[in-house]
Amino acid sequence: MFAVPADFDRMNVERFKRVTEEKLRGVRCPEHHRPPRLRFHGASLREMSISISGCCSRLMELANARIASPDLSLE
Repeated sequence: MFAVPADFDRMNVERFKRVTEEKLRGVRCPEHHRPPRLRFHGASLREMSISISGCCSRLMELANARIASPDLSLE
């Protein structure tokens, strides 16, 4: 019975990760043709942080713009 909140939080964390990864799908550096690297830290949404790294500043600009864009597919 006490597992319900933990399961609910885990499902939300996984959904957040999936949506964030999906937003970056297809983002590539126009010069180096490399994708950004994405790392998640934290076990709950409250603790969650994201780190994004890439080959150059242009890729980071593209990745950050995509992450900041509203996601219309959330249901």
